[in-house]
Amino acid sequence: MKGAIGSYIKAASEGVPAAKSHLKGVFSEDFQTPGGWTTMLSHMPGSSVTTLLGRSGAWWTRECFQALYVACWIHHPVEKGAFMLQLDAAAYANVKRAYDSLLASKAMQPRISSHLSKQGASAHDGWNFLKGYGELLLQIEGERVGAPYLYLKAEGHALESGLSLSTILHGASWVKKSLTGSGATASKALNLLSKSSTNVEGRAAENFSKQYEKVLDQLGLSGTLVTVEQVVEELYRRAGFNGSLPAQIKGNTHLLGRAMQGPQGYIALFRRQKDVLKKNKVKWDDKVEAELKELADRMVATAVAHPQQHYNELRVTAAELDQSLATFRDFVR
Repeated sequence: MKGAIGSYIKAASEGVPAAKSHLKGVFSEDFQTPGGWTTMLSHMPGSSVTTLLGRSGAWWTRECFQALYVACWIHHPVEKGAFMLQLDAAAYANVKRAYDSLLASKAMQPRISSHLSKQGASAHDGWNFLKGYGELLLQIEGERVGAPYLYLKAEGHALESGLSLSTILHGASWVKKSLTGSGATASKALNLLSKSSTNVEGRAAENFSKQYEKVLDQLGLSGTLVTVEQVVEELYRRAGFNGSLPAQIKGNTHLLGRAMQGPQGYIALFRRQKDVLKKNKVKWDDKVEAELKELADRMVATAVAHPQQHYNELRVTAAELDQSLATFRDFVR
């Protein structure tokens, strides 16, 4: 995590067999050597996320968005997951203009999505980073609530018009996800690495597990944009308490996460009130508790507080990505 993946790249370049094997299985040919990583990151001026976000949207290319995903992955390597990059007002204006301009020029293609606002753009042309992942999905989220983020997700197959093989495979993965809560394995090598290395997380996505969807249904909540705050607040009511969550923890994922943790936290409270929850048609069990604990840990672990968390997506800032890139460059030059 946080740039340490650079040690694998360095070790492979120095001929360490295990590292070379990892790189060969996980990354495309361009990323087998340090030079390929450097070339990709050079699409951001100074290889800096902060500097890129400060550039006018007219300056951006499709490769700038691709480099942003690689920077996110360097910060937090993941097999299956989604990144949400926080944007201040100026960065949002630049990203929005770049996003719209590249769609207008057809350098990127509009596409429907099963994620969050369900409308995105494909930056798959020339995308050749992780083996088995031929699609880079981009979405701009949080505009309506005044908290914009750039959503970035690598997917196994691009969603194209017509019945292309790529679209059929994408659809097959979507069917599996709708049935099980997790899409098909796109890379066996990356899947194995996520199980054997503490530097790669297996799954960190905003799409709900089937268990969590059941809880949402019991709470009368629906849609892809349901937040952890909404879930905790409705559980609080169903647990027999009037009113809403304290104002000071609303819109602050750090404070909400901490309020969920510990023997006096909301999760422990819900456990004590599980019989009341049952009377109110909400099933509380160890699996639900584990899911909420994981979400609380995710929110508390972020570098800064965010206004909301949908599920297990990775919310990041430009500053922390740049810090991880600095660590990465200590290994990869």
